[in-house]
Amino acid sequence: MEKSTTYGKMTQILHWTTALLIFVALIVGFVMTHFMSDEGFNQLVNGHVLGGWTILVLMVLRLFARWRQPAPDTPEGLSGARAQLFKWNHILLYVFLFLMLSSGLGILGLSSLSLFPGGITVDGIQKVPPIAAHDLFSKIVFVLIVMHIGGVLNYQFTKGDVLARMGLNLKK
Repeated sequence: MEKSTTYGKMTQILHWTTALLIFVALIVGFVMTHFMSDEGFNQLVNGHVLGGWTILVLMVLRLFARWRQPAPDTPEGLSGARAQLFKWNHILLYVFLFLMLSSGLGILGLSSLSLFPGGITVDGIQKVPPIAAHDLFSKIVFVLIVMHIGGVLNYQFTKGDVLARMGLNLKK
């Protein structure tokens, strides 16, 4: 049986949904920690936690879908070094997203707050060690996402339609 050149439909849907939620969660996290008053923070933090839980569930589903239907081969025409960057960027994105989500749960747990949204406030969140880790992991995830998007766009405009692998066939 020949290996597919695209990801399965379920993986494509999970990829784009997760990507959108991660983008929103990073923006909301940045805004609520840098620009919001306590009242504004209180309004956003519960949505941020709900988004984190949703991302975690979608990532687990995505890993299950990936197990059921392995990824297509690395895109053609990548040098050995770029193929390794491609591979490791994906691995590190998963690792640091899980670390970021785990540190978020650690913040809630060590602050003696519910792990689920509803009633989480700035006053309830304690200065616990996972806060620094969560902040660091969010910055690493942001850099990995920028690298991922940069690599995709570079390949898309110089070598071929790599976006078609994820259901966006722009070169019809």
